[in-house]
Amino acid sequence: MKLYLYNTLTRQKEEFVPIIPGKVGMYSCWPTVYRDPSIGNYRATFTADLIRNTLKLLWYQVTAVMNITDVWHLTSDADDGEDKMEKWAKREWISAFDVAKRYETIFRDGMKQLNIDEFDVMPRATEHIVDQIELVKKLEEKWYTYVVEGDGIYMDTTKVEDYGKLMWPNYKKRLEELNAWERINMWGKKHPTDFALWKFSPVGEKRQMERESPRWIGFPGWHIECSAMSSKYLWQQFDIHHGWADHITIHHPNEIAQSECAFGKYPWVKYWIHNEFLQVDGGKMSKSLWNVYNLKDIEEKGFSPLDLRYFYFMAQYGNFQNFTWDWLEAAKNARRSLIKKLKWKYVSVNKSQIETYEFYKKIEEFICDNINTPKLFAEINNGLKENVDWLHHVISYLEDKFLKLGLFEQEIVTEIPAEITAFADQRIQAKKDKNYALADELRNKITELWWNVKDNKDGYEIEKI
Repeated sequence: MKLYLYNTLTRQKEEFVPIIPGKVGMYSCWPTVYRDPSIGNYRATFTADLIRNTLKLLWYQVTAVMNITDVWHLTSDADDGEDKMEKWAKREWISAFDVAKRYETIFRDGMKQLNIDEFDVMPRATEHIVDQIELVKKLEEKWYTYVVEGDGIYMDTTKVEDYGKLMWPNYKKRLEELNAWERINMWGKKHPTDFALWKFSPVGEKRQMERESPRWIGFPGWHIECSAMSSKYLWQQFDIHHGWADHITIHHPNEIAQSECAFGKYPWVKYWIHNEFLQVDGGKMSKSLWNVYNLKDIEEKGFSPLDLRYFYFMAQYGNFQNFTWDWLEAAKNARRSLIKKLKWKYVSVNKSQIETYEFYKKIEEFICDNINTPKLFAEINNGLKENVDWLHHVISYLEDKFLKLGLFEQEIVTEIPAEITAFADQRIQAKKDKNYALADELRNKITELWWNVKDNKDGYEIEKI
């Protein structure tokens, strides 16, 4: 079955045709390891995993690369501001290198909790400084750069005929309208869209993370890192580049410009795939609003990270997704319902056994339609209305290769305290007596003790909140 993906570069859904038949090179921008990753951050990692699993499900041989930005990421896209790594090092009273090490470990642990496998290569920016310097030198040799004394080496974007094409349509008009102060402070830079390839360390200032270069002691620009690492592991042209939607206007256009000028490959990347942001309560996730949640917050509320993984599946990756605790509760209940319907009846199968089933063909059809996960889950739940063995064959296979939701792992049953059971029995009797005020009071007592009671045809069901 043919796979169709939405390509940001062309603004349309296209049939996916890799450069080398049967093989796919894929690069994903993420993460900058200087603080706890949020559930919004993990949506991007989940999307990268989703793309990779889709390709593997369709029998492609995939080389998936996700970088670790562990150095020199300035707080502003305008090539100025404080270094995020150094800023966090001051807060925690440790070195910038220890900051990177600590939060990379936390990030990788979170991946495990979400059943996201390690990517084939996860290169660190600190370990590829020489590659970045060589790429800057290549651009200098081709006369695409200029030096701003005391500041850095910059890419001259006016020498790139189609600079900004990822912002299409009407990207040229957008660039013409750019005010010189809208995007960067000029301070010796020639054009508002020019960007730093290598930043010089200020005279008299010692940074923790700085390196010698042919020009001056300093550190690489944010964009050069990705071009250097992706080209090292996927060569100078590859199939898929994934990242956040906010990379469409600055980071990814700059990657394209420097890479196509350096390597002379057009297009440098065939398919650009972007996931949208995770909102909270219908608005932006922001530290100032106290609504930036991480996996620890999820677990403290009684949710499994796999409930969050199910939640991510509930929206298509290219759309905004709204996080609320009610929506996460809905995901938790839907996942538990799926587990109960499957009754832990795991069946080890291979693809040749299930390819003949119409049910699987329908599932694959939704996956191949720009990875439409909401429709996929609607089809799974609709199919489970039929209690037939081959459904378990199909879902067992999908669980192994794609879903990874722990659907066949028996959950630990928590012993219910006698007090809670007594309250629940009293509540049932109160409802029989039509004493609804007492029934509500007993339900509240149960909730206050961090348990939840639900009515069913057999009486009630109790579960830990």
